[in-house]
Amino acid sequence: MVKTGNSEGFEQGRTDGFKKGKEDGYNKGLEDAQALLANPPLNDISLKWRELGCADQIASHFGSTVVLNDGNMECLKETFKSAIWKLEITANGQKYPMILKIFKAPVNEQKLIELNMYRKATHILSDLIPNIYLIVEGMNGDDVWVFMEFVPQVKGQVIFTPDYFDRIIPSLAKLHALTYNDNFYSHWETFEEWLPLYDSPTSTQERQKTHQRTIEYLDKAMERPELKARLESSYVNVRTMLQKGPIYFPELLQAGKSIIHNDLQTPNIGCHNVAEENWNIKFIDWEGARFSPCWFDMFNLMGVFFAYRKDWRGDEYAVIERCAPLYAAEMLKYGIRFDTDPVTLYKMAYLQRVLERSLFQQLFWGVEDLKTVHLLDHYLERINVWGKELGLY
Repeated sequence: MVKTGNSEGFEQGRTDGFKKGKEDGYNKGLEDAQALLANPPLNDISLKWRELGCADQIASHFGSTVVLNDGNMECLKETFKSAIWKLEITANGQKYPMILKIFKAPVNEQKLIELNMYRKATHILSDLIPNIYLIVEGMNGDDVWVFMEFVPQVKGQVIFTPDYFDRIIPSLAKLHALTYNDNFYSHWETFEEWLPLYDSPTSTQERQKTHQRTIEYLDKAMERPELKARLESSYVNVRTMLQKGPIYFPELLQAGKSIIHNDLQTPNIGCHNVAEENWNIKFIDWEGARFSPCWFDMFNLMGVFFAYRKDWRGDEYAVIERCAPLYAAEMLKYGIRFDTDPVTLYKMAYLQRVLERSLFQQLFWGVEDLKTVHLLDHYLERINVWGKELGLY
């Protein structure tokens, strides 16, 4: 005789077991998810940080042990050439932001200039470049990682007006004075193999080539109705001025050369103390650096600003009259005296840079339909007025 089991009990047991397994699985999954949130898997930066012992190498800059806060990282910018990460570390019981700039291989000429400024020039310009904590070569092949001080950009900290030029110019003058003429050549071995020189054979040849192309594209632009309408009243004067190039003012070269930053927009100017009267400036993003007439940076600071900012153009002349003498006075603090009137030197620098470079860019972009040429009209207006004033036509 065969006994039959309790089928109802069997079904109930199976149901209870299924529910219990489901609950246990849910609870285990929840525990795992919570653990993952508390201890997320390390990303490439965190893994390399540990693998290379970066904390030990950086500790001396802070005078204590350093811990990377893995959960607080932000990619600020990434292109095919580089990536910029904002990291956070803990040292001395405090949290500090830090920048990791990754130079992606192959490192092109412009990025190599910036990288070499960090590798080789910080001892000369220590107050004007972010503190460099660590440079690691050969990352992921031939990438280079640079861990450096986070210096908040002026952009975003203040609503920028031309009054702030007065707070930037002292640091700009310090940069120029430290590398002015013989001061630069006293460090020649630091810069000779990689920093572009304004009067080098290579730069001279490039300038001559651009000069010829500017004349060519000026004529091409006159064949485009939309550009001709903007150029027609200036064409003869501009062509006359270009015939005197590519060096328009020898006095500008005689006024002296320095390392210039060459891209003085507010995102490239950092400051920890914008609430104070005297700013401690550190300049960011040095890929445009070169040894050139020092007054070019005054054009880079003010001339480009007014070209973009139509709302401030009514104040342009007054700002130049105030800031050009201020720059000369700051340079005099370092024993550097200009023989030519500072306002005249500023206008010379403006004309030289526009005629040798900026005008070509505007014409080239317009003729080739590459970009909207927003700055063309303002550049033409200024070079017409100042070109006549300074005898170029």
